[in-house]
Amino acid sequence: MKQRLAFFDNAKFILMILVVFTHLLEPFIEDWQGYHNLYYFIFIFHMPAFILIAGYFSKGLQKGNLNKVIKKTLLPYLIFQLIYSSYYALIGLEDSFSWNLLLPNWSLWFLVSLFFWQCSLTLFKKMSPHIAITVSILLALLAGYLPFIDRNLAMQRTFVFLPFFLIGHYFSWEKLVATRQSHRYSFALVGFGSIFAFISQFETFNKYLVFGSKPYADFLSDPQLGAFIRLLVLVLGFVGILSFLLIIPRQKTFYSDLGRNTLTVYLLQGFVVKGLRALNIAEFNLGFIGFISLLIFSVALTFALASPKWQEFYTNFQEKFRKKIRQQL
Repeated sequence: MKQRLAFFDNAKFILMILVVFTHLLEPFIEDWQGYHNLYYFIFIFHMPAFILIAGYFSKGLQKGNLNKVIKKTLLPYLIFQLIYSSYYALIGLEDSFSWNLLLPNWSLWFLVSLFFWQCSLTLFKKMSPHIAITVSILLALLAGYLPFIDRNLAMQRTFVFLPFFLIGHYFSWEKLVATRQSHRYSFALVGFGSIFAFISQFETFNKYLVFGSKPYADFLSDPQLGAFIRLLVLVLGFVGILSFLLIIPRQKTFYSDLGRNTLTVYLLQGFVVKGLRALNIAEFNLGFIGFISLLIFSVALTFALASPKWQEFYTNFQEKFRKKIRQQL
């Protein structure tokens, strides 16, 4: 059991580094095709992998734990939606303060979608795993044709990434271990190589193919082909997840414990990333030294924000906010 938990903590921490790195790299992806390809290569699988792991650890809406789900998803969403709305206005990324609860700020969509994924388990648990995953894939493909399913409450993303959450929920650790016994590095190399080759063929790869936040008609010139393209991206995402998980260490490492604090990193890294964007860092010529520095900074920032100190700060802050709300009610 400890090995399994260490494995997933290792995976979560490395994925968090990739999340921070891609967010920092984004302003520079048009400067060089290599940055562009690397950015979308990582984006193909890093959030789907996070979502799959969230599904693996999900307990669903069993009796009495709806409050727990709300506490871990909607409450942080309300808090950080308010904080980020204020922060964006303060640093000039927005002209004025606007607290729109229907339109999640930047990365906060994950919290809203996680709430809906958790709730959906009450329905999907009534189906067999194969039927549930098949239905979720059909919903992901169909959602792109429905213009009213858009960025509001992150509904488009909720449907698009639902299959990864359900696959994670039914994930078999034993089968992965069996797969890891032989040729795992070869499979990972082929898997990652296939994804990178696919990305490299498109000089102007459309970001909404991997973001999954908009209906097909909003970003595709031929929206009728949207389902086929989305299915291909979903398949590549799963190949990327499997390739990634095959090379993650199973044993406890020096960063395993920090992997438990990735939600804190996810919520706090935006202050640094968005702050740097407000300083127009995209105007700088990144270059090789800058690229390496960006990578090192991503690792350092992830380690810092995942530290027990920041975890304690986040926990105490959220608890005080919750008590204040109770007093006002």
